[in-house]
Parts: sequence; C-alpha cells; structure tokens
Amino acid sequence: MSASTPDLPARARLRDAAIAEQTEALAAPLALDAGPQISLLLFRCAGERFAVPARDVQRVFEAKPVRRVPHRARAAFRGLVAHEGEILLVGSLERLLDLATGTAGALTSARMIVLGPEPHGWAFQADAVDGVVRVAESELGAAPATLRRGLGTATRLLARIDGEQVAVLHTEALLRGWEGAAA
Repeated sequence: MSASTPDLPARARLRDAAIAEQTEALAAPLALDAGPQISLLLFRCAGERFAVPARDVQRVFEAKPVRRVPHRARAAFRGLVAHEGEILLVGSLERLLDLATGTAGALTSARMIVLGPEPHGWAFQADAVDGVVRVAESELGAAPATLRRGLGTATRLLARIDGEQVAVLHTEALLRGWEGAAA
C-alpha cells in the first residue's frame, strides 16, 4: 500500500495491510517436515546431561529427603521418599550408571524424577531438570558399544541437543537395574 492514498478509510487501509501481511506469510517457504519426533526430558546428574523419553515420566518434583531401608545395602537402591501421600522407591542413577557421585542433595535445583508405569515407578534424584525438547527420530543415533560399563547398560540412543551429545537412557533398563538392587 502506498502512502499516496490517505483518502481511503482507516478500515480499508487496515484490510489492505492485513492482506499484504498474509500474502507475505503464505509466500514464505514451508519448513521441512522432520518426520516423527520424540519428546525427551533433559536433566543433569553428576555433571553430565541425560535424557529419558518424556512419555515414561510420571512426574517431577522438588528433591526430598530419602529414607534408608534397613538391611538393603546395594548402592543403586537409595531407599524411600514420600510425595503427596505416596511412598516411592528411590534408585541412585549415579551408582547404577557408575557415574561420579555428586552433591545433588545440597543443590536448590535438585529434583526427583519418577519413571515407569504407575504404580510401579521408581524415583531418582537429578541435579537439575532442563525441560522437555522434541527431537526428530531420524536425528537419534545408536549408542556406541564403547560406552563405559555402567552407562552402556542403559544407553541405547544418542541425541544432539544444543550442540552436545546427550545419552538417551532406556527406561526399562533403568527400572530393571533398580529392581535388581532392591531385591
């Protein structure tokens, strides 16, 4: 629309501006369809960044004190935590994956993540939760066989997120590991 048409009513000028804006939007190239996508919950634990399929996460809540269970000495089983009137089993991701143990309990951003089907989920503590991202399934790569022993037992996929490789943990492998530690 040119500035030489001041005699048009304001409504007509707005309509012409809207048409021009919509025409420009329709003329823009379409974004390429990346195909099927997966939602991943990103979190940090022991100084490393991990992801789990968001569909496997029951809930995330502020870290709470974990109560030890007597006569259960396996390191991957931490104990029990109470949340909203429910008692949850708590596993140690650091011990299960042979990660360097940190001080997640002292961090104000520490969160508990509950994985698995209800009512059989397990909670674990993360240093921080970064959020949920969507990644094209075509961009996921198989994890190399050379991953160190503990991490390799639960990592099936790798994803490039924010320019870094992130291990996508296999929920069933984590749950089996914690179940074995609690037995």
